[in-house]
Amino acid sequence: MLKKIAIVSLLSLVAHADILDYFQEANHNLQYDKTYSLYKQSNQLSQSAIKSTQYANFNAEVGYARTNAHLLNHGFNSTNFVVSDTMDVFGKNSYKIETLQLDLQSQKASMALQKEQLFISLVTMIAMYHRTLEQENLYQTLFNEQENMYRKLQILEKNGDITKLDVSRFNNTLTTLQSKIVTLENQATKMQKQLKLYVPNQSIPQLQEHEILYKKHTFLKHNPRQNINEFNAQKQNIEAQALKKSYLPTVTTSLAYQQLDDPTSYGNNYAFSVAVNIPLNQGDKKEAEALKVKALTQQSRAIEYKIQREDEYLQHYQAYSNAQKQLDVLNNALESYKESQKIVKSAYLQRYVDFNTYIQVVRELLGTKEQIIHFSYQRDLEATIINAIGLGKIYE
Repeated sequence: MLKKIAIVSLLSLVAHADILDYFQEANHNLQYDKTYSLYKQSNQLSQSAIKSTQYANFNAEVGYARTNAHLLNHGFNSTNFVVSDTMDVFGKNSYKIETLQLDLQSQKASMALQKEQLFISLVTMIAMYHRTLEQENLYQTLFNEQENMYRKLQILEKNGDITKLDVSRFNNTLTTLQSKIVTLENQATKMQKQLKLYVPNQSIPQLQEHEILYKKHTFLKHNPRQNINEFNAQKQNIEAQALKKSYLPTVTTSLAYQQLDDPTSYGNNYAFSVAVNIPLNQGDKKEAEALKVKALTQQSRAIEYKIQREDEYLQHYQAYSNAQKQLDVLNNALESYKESQKIVKSAYLQRYVDFNTYIQVVRELLGTKEQIIHFSYQRDLEATIINAIGLGKIYE
C-alpha cells in the first residue's frame, strides 16, 4: 500500500514538473515568500523585544532644583538621580509572545491561500490559452478544407452545374471562418501576454494530467481559510485569558541618589524602594468575556469552512467527472459525424443535397470537435487543480 502511494506521488510530481516550475517562477516574481520572510523577521524581533523587557524595563530620571529661603544667607542645590525597573515577574505580558506566534502562523496560512489562488488562476488561464490555440487550429484546418471545396464549386459554376448564388453563399461562410480565426488568434495573443506578465522567462507549459491521482481526504487536508480562522480564534482566546489575569501585579524596583548641599540637612542620601502595582479594573473582565464570545463565534465558523472546502472539491470533481463522460460520448460519435460529412460533401458536389444541408453537417462536426476540445481541457484543468492541492507542493 505504501509503495502504491509512493508511486502515485512520484507520478504526480513528474507530471506536475513543468506546471510547478512555472508556478514557482510566478510566485518568485510576485515575491510572496520574500514578503512572508520579512514579516517573519519583524515578528521574531518583536517577540525578542518582549522577552528582553520582561525583567529589564529600565527607566532613568534626572532632576535638578535650586532652593532659596529668607533665613539662609545662600540658597542650596539638589540634584536627583533615579533608576527604576518594572519587572513582569508573573509573566503577565507573556500572552503577547503567544499572539505574535499565532500572527506568524496566520500570516503563513494567508500566504498559502494566496499561493493556492495564484495557482488556480494560472492553470485556468493556461488551459484557456491552449484551448484557444486548438480552436484556432481547428478553424484554420476547416477553412483550408472549405477553401478547396470553394475552388471545386467555382469549376462547377463555369461548367454551369451550380449557380453563382450558391458559390457566393459558400464564399460568405469562408469570410465568417476567417473572422473567427482572427478573433481566436487575438484572444490567444492577449492571454499569452497576460501570462508573460507573471512568468516572463518561461514558455507556457501544457496541462499533462488527465486523471485524478489523489483521494478526497488529501484535498481536504489542505484548507488555508480554516487554518486562518483557527489561528485568529486562538489569538482571541489568549487575549481573553490575558485580560482575566490583568489583576496580577507588576513589581517596580528603583534606586535613587540625591546630591544635596543644604547646610541644614544631612547631605547626600541614597534610597532603594520596591513597589507592587495591583490593577483593580473590572472593565478588563467584561472585555475578556466579549473576546471569549468572539473566539467562540469564530470557532463555530470552522464547520462552515470545512463544508466550503468540501463543496470546492465537489465542484472540481463533478466538473472533471462530467467532462470525462462527455468526452466518452463525443469521441464515440466523432467517427459517425466525420462519415456523415464525407457522404454529404460528395452528395453536395453532385447536387444531390443543397447548400443548407451541407453546411448543417459541417457545423455539427465542427461543434462536436469544439466540444471535445472544451471538455478535454476542462478534464485536465480539474485533474491538475485537485492533484496539485492534494500533493501540497504549491504551499511550500
